[in-house]
Amino acid sequence: MRKTRQHFDEEFKRQTVKHMKESGKTASEVSMELDIPVGSIRTWRRQFGDTGEKAQVYIDQERLKKLEQMNRELQEENEILKKAMHFFTKNRN
Repeated sequence: MRKTRQHFDEEFKRQTVKHMKESGKTASEVSMELDIPVGSIRTWRRQFGDTGEKAQVYIDQERLKKLEQMNRELQEENEILKKAMHFFTKNRN
């Protein structure tokens, strides 16, 4: 039988990272203590760093993803407009 996927809010993730730092426990120990996959805890630690705030690198990666998506969309729109311009100018002659 398949387990249902657990979802945790951002505050819980921050508190888990903070607890790990303050207690000096490893990700594996906290994983067993809270019954959460160790990979999730390690990801949270990368996201929030030692301060409990989102790490600048993670924020930059999110921003980069959004900008790349916008760029792709704009390039597609540009190609469509070029084709439309070519079609309409060709029929004028």
